[in-house]
Amino acid sequence: MTRLLFRSSAIFIPWVLSCGAVGSKVVVPDAPTPGHEGPSRGTVWLPAGRFEMGSPAGESGRDVDEGPRTELAFERFEMDVTPVTTQAFAARQEQVRARDPQARWWTDAQTPGMWLGRCNLSSPRVDHPVNCVDWRAARAYCELVGGALPTEAEWEYAARASTTTAYWWGASFDAEHVVGSVACATRGCGGGTAPVVQAGARCNAWGLCDMAGNVWQWTATAYQEHLGAEGAAAPSEVPAKPVHRGGSWLNHVPSLFRSAHRGLSYPQNGLTGVGFRCVRRP
Repeated sequence: MTRLLFRSSAIFIPWVLSCGAVGSKVVVPDAPTPGHEGPSRGTVWLPAGRFEMGSPAGESGRDVDEGPRTELAFERFEMDVTPVTTQAFAARQEQVRARDPQARWWTDAQTPGMWLGRCNLSSPRVDHPVNCVDWRAARAYCELVGGALPTEAEWEYAARASTTTAYWWGASFDAEHVVGSVACATRGCGGGTAPVVQAGARCNAWGLCDMAGNVWQWTATAYQEHLGAEGAAAPSEVPAKPVHRGGSWLNHVPSLFRSAHRGLSYPQNGLTGVGFRCVRRP
């Protein structure tokens, strides 16, 4: 049995995976519709509504931590159209350092030799997603621009954009919709990140782009082995194991790009495939 959690405040129900938004899109009266640019360029308002987190038992590639499926309700909120770019982060990196002196990131020249790919900061790849930033740096940046990291539930709700299929575009993997390494069948064979886009095959029905592929995206939610109400609040401190979502250019396994897939980052293995985007709640 799934649990239905309702919110009356503007703070989100955070948590994990589900099987897409349930029913038709619901828009708060007088609120911008999905795909409508928010007040800051490069954001969209997402509609209020309900969705079911997690994956059904029969979904191909399903992991055991993608359940039990949990039904959640949301108020509308605003999300970045793309992952935060290298240029945008670079412009605020000194402010990020001042806000959280423990935040860490790596430049192109500092990319550790054992990491696949390159870090994008201090490189010509200014229009690529910023990568090689840790969770604290991502959180600090979002706070500086008046936002926050999305909860895991917010992220999946946004990625699904009212769909209930394994991938936001349908039931089967299609490389057209992601920046990844599936087509060449080896981890990291895709070479690296790609410039962000704001339209086209990599954007879902709500106008959010690279929700699958290019870079994994940090969430505010601490990992738990199962979905449910217990994970319905974003941690107030830095989580020991923050969940990230979406898959990246490094990944060659199709199931990792599913909307319900949950990822954990191990910084010792590299952060060239990890970035983030921000949300803003009314």
